[in-house]
Amino acid sequence: MPYPFARRAGTLALLAALCMPQAGALSNISTWAQEGVAAAQDAGLIPSALESLSARGEITRAEFCGIAVNAYKEVSGKAVFASGKRPFRDCDDPYVVAAYELGLINGRGDGYFDPDASIERQDLCVMLYNILDAAGIEAPAIAGDACVEDYPDVPDIKSYAVDAVVTMVDYTVVNGITQDGATVLAPDGTATREQALIMANRFCTAFADEDRNNSDADNAVSDLPEVEDPSDLWTDPSLILPETTEEKMALVYGIGGEQYQTAEEAEANMVEIAVPVWRLQEDGSKTSGTAYLQVNKNLAPIYEAIFEEIYNGDEQFPIKDVGCYSWRTGEHSQGTAVDINWDENMEATINADGSLTPTTGSHWSPGEDPYSIPEGGDVYNAFTKYGFSWGGNAWTSKRDYMHFSYFGR
Repeated sequence: MPYPFARRAGTLALLAALCMPQAGALSNISTWAQEGVAAAQDAGLIPSALESLSARGEITRAEFCGIAVNAYKEVSGKAVFASGKRPFRDCDDPYVVAAYELGLINGRGDGYFDPDASIERQDLCVMLYNILDAAGIEAPAIAGDACVEDYPDVPDIKSYAVDAVVTMVDYTVVNGITQDGATVLAPDGTATREQALIMANRFCTAFADEDRNNSDADNAVSDLPEVEDPSDLWTDPSLILPETTEEKMALVYGIGGEQYQTAEEAEANMVEIAVPVWRLQEDGSKTSGTAYLQVNKNLAPIYEAIFEEIYNGDEQFPIKDVGCYSWRTGEHSQGTAVDINWDENMEATINADGSLTPTTGSHWSPGEDPYSIPEGGDVYNAFTKYGFSWGGNAWTSKRDYMHFSYFGR
């Protein structure tokens, strides 16, 4: 049996990356900041939460998490998956969750994050500095024109932020500002959205690995067929979907292959794809958007086809949260399982009386909550068509309504 999906994964991922829409721009951008904000937008640093907000407004802690997670993706070359966990009582923003799980942020204490509070400049530096650690990037001291000792308010830097501020000044990610006729760092001052984006873009420029990015791009297109329309790949009558477990194993791991045993092995077999999704707005309307997933490279074309069918379905099913690969238990560690809208599609144990006790997420209310996945709906039909099992009916011990898995685990 032929397995053409494996060799086509890179092509579809590349085409999706070339065609993905840019995030919406901020409003009210200062003249001096327009070029820098445009560069940040081109780098994919602007999260959707900032679209149409005033660039001159103060950046909040939650908003900068979105920028920081995108900056991590830019410098590390890796996708990000936020689990359904809720580390904070006052915030379930997936960017905040992802930033927390990457080790970029801490809370205020007692389980609170304070998402709407302004972020201090020194804490902004700390988050960028933590990206280096999360991405495994070294930042050796350099002899540049900028020096933290040039600023008179250096003693105002809090002890936990000293290394981060020094590094960001050394690499000219952060510059001084003028206050009362003097140029100062103002470590406990705040930053506007446009200032934060410009700093994040400087950070990415300083630390992005161009050699790695170019190498990855070359590997993605080598020995792959050239196509003008991705849909052409799915009209080939020779494509046969695997049905048995043996056939699926051969597709994902190669004939005689086995599951990945380490995170390094797994990550070497993942690719990032961009898929079209519908976003539900506060007024009930839906707008077109893009979601990014790190998936098993040999299933990438199948994932592409599934999300295309969901997007083109009559329901226009809205997707708020979606994730695939994560080095943890189960099929997520293999890039062969997807979770969608985890809070509204709970995982739950089945009690002796048949009732459900949520373990992740809060509810599953198809027909009432638009984010809940109905059995027999567009999402269910698309995944099961391509051989995935649904956690909503796959097992007798629990329900996992967010979960679709290729091997039924």
